Amino acid sequence: MPYRVFFLNKLREGVDPADYESWIRRTDYPVARANPAIQRYEVTRLESTLDDGSPSYDYLEVLEVVGIEEYRQALDTPEFKQLLGEWSEFIASSEAVHGGVIE
Repeated sequence: MPYRVFFLNKLREGVDPADYESWIRRTDYPVARANPAIQRYEVTRLESTLDDGSPSYDYLEVLEVVGIEEYRQALDTPEFKQLLGEWSEFIASSEAVHGGVIE
């Protein structure tokens, strides 16, 4: 069964979205996508709610992973600790949730 992890992220005050998106392309994607625990990883800029309101978050990260324990082990590596340290310079708050895909 496919397993997914989702991050709903809010940028820090004063962070330029273009800088964050450049960091995603330059650093985040290459490191995360090279990890064998992660099968697929994409970040989406949230622009509006369906009724044209302002979303509560700025970005949605969607990861398809081998399993949650394998992903948690990946988070404990030096590469990911450094990545998360850099990520936290951009992100003020984040809600992380996970679960299995219903097929």
